Amino acid sequence: MDLDCSMDTVPTAAAGLGQLYLDDLRERSAQTRRLGEQALAQLEPEDWHRVYMPGDNSAAVLVQHLAGNMQSRWGLLRSGYRPGVDGEAPGRDRDAEFVDQGLSPAQLWERWDTAWATFEAALAALDPQDLTRSLAIRSEPHTVLGALQRQAIHNSGHVYQLVMLAKSLRGSDWQTASIPRGGSQAHNRELARRFEAGGRAEEPAS
Repeated sequence: MDLDCSMDTVPTAAAGLGQLYLDDLRERSAQTRRLGEQALAQLEPEDWHRVYMPGDNSAAVLVQHLAGNMQSRWGLLRSGYRPGVDGEAPGRDRDAEFVDQGLSPAQLWERWDTAWATFEAALAALDPQDLTRSLAIRSEPHTVLGALQRQAIHNSGHVYQLVMLAKSLRGSDWQTASIPRGGSQAHNRELARRFEAGGRAEEPAS
């Protein structure tokens, strides 16, 4: 990666580092969500409950867990976290999230959409000055920034599990959600063309 130090392309003085971070996280989170949805959309109804190897998590279980995690952690944020608060919604049963509950694809999609909407609403409500506020996750102290980083890593990790599972289950029917093999140079040329035209290109996951 080359850095052009002669040109300040980001108005850091105006936006502030905190605002730049939040803007970037919102965009990256949206990309993570889209990647998961591209994988889930390729599953047949029976695929949601299949595993690649015994002991693995199915797509249904991964969605159950992601939904439970995001709603528990971020559903409370809009009313304000306080130091010492546990950071889990009352009644959350994390262990049950890892047991396939036999939900239909429609029910799982509903949980997925609701959970991501919860996290996105929390992100939208945050201002840069919120990033140094204190909160707790399972009684472990964090800053809001640290909790956001933790959530982003958690979400992307499980979404990539979904991608690998869906790719394994679909086999030759799998449609890549990233740059196709042999397509890197064409993709780079398209990015250059769009940026030269003053637009913003949508980057795939990798």
